[in-house]
Amino acid sequence: MNAKQRIRAILRRQPHDRLGWDFLDKEHCDIRFVPGPRLYRPEAEGKGAWGHYPDLAARVPHFRGEVCMDAFGNILGRLEGKTKGECVRGALQDGWEALADYRFPTYDAEEYGRFVRERAAEAGDHYVGCWMPASIFSILRDLRLISNALVDTIEEPENIGEFLNRLYDYTLPMLDALARNGADGAMIADDWGTQISPFISPASFEELFAPAYARLAAACHERGLDLVVHSCGLVYPLVGMMVEAGVDGFQFDQPELTGSRVWAEEYGGRAAFYCPVDIQKVLSTGDRALIEKTAKAMCDVFRAHGGNLICKDYPSYGDIGVDPAWARWAEDVIIDNSAL
Repeated sequence: MNAKQRIRAILRRQPHDRLGWDFLDKEHCDIRFVPGPRLYRPEAEGKGAWGHYPDLAARVPHFRGEVCMDAFGNILGRLEGKTKGECVRGALQDGWEALADYRFPTYDAEEYGRFVRERAAEAGDHYVGCWMPASIFSILRDLRLISNALVDTIEEPENIGEFLNRLYDYTLPMLDALARNGADGAMIADDWGTQISPFISPASFEELFAPAYARLAAACHERGLDLVVHSCGLVYPLVGMMVEAGVDGFQFDQPELTGSRVWAEEYGGRAAFYCPVDIQKVLSTGDRALIEKTAKAMCDVFRAHGGNLICKDYPSYGDIGVDPAWARWAEDVIIDNSAL
């Protein structure tokens, strides 16, 4: 069984030989990722890097840090160059009436298709996953600014629905490009929770967002693609609805916030999980015994429930204060305990 076959089997809950691997050393890596298309927005040209732009600064007079504009027209800000930034002014934050004239960023479809095709050829027998820039909640969260977006789930459900319809239409040509050019799966990033609960009630999620995930999952599956969703925070109350919607896999960097045992026992036969050893509760401690014990326990419980686990590295350990050597302790244990 080669790497592509293995990851496909894990995401589709089919028989396979071992747990999946996606480690930074590439010797133990079944997946090759392709970034999303290069997005264009005229007013953002020349303002995509962090800096001090007088015109952008004038639109966020309360903010004193560095700013930039993303391809969706949002102004992002960061303080003292120490973070990756956050939206400080959304392109639609002043009101939904601006949606009628709003345009999503453009991209060169031919160039993107060629790029995916080249990366897929280079990947050989590895699984080819592709990051999608148009995630369901993340785009809404920034365009409306998160405080407004959360209120919208109560006061503006019709406008959320219209926005998600437009976002779906925008996403379909990207999925077509992936399917035509050798990709195996699509991945989106929607952070849905705080450390103690989801941002919104499960009832609101079921009404407003579960249908959008179902539609996206169906579009992926019609094209032979898998769908993986990244999320941070405590999202356990929402996962069952996403599984029912057809999401194939979940990329969680904090699997122990709910617990690997819970994920494996409740969903091991219905979805795949794509996780490092927990970056907050475990890796960040630098405690070798705890790290190795947790890695072994994670492997054991998933192997006992179908083995639908892809073990991975966090992509940037320096950002979270983790020595890569600590992660290697986990990797070594996982490699020795992956066979099914």
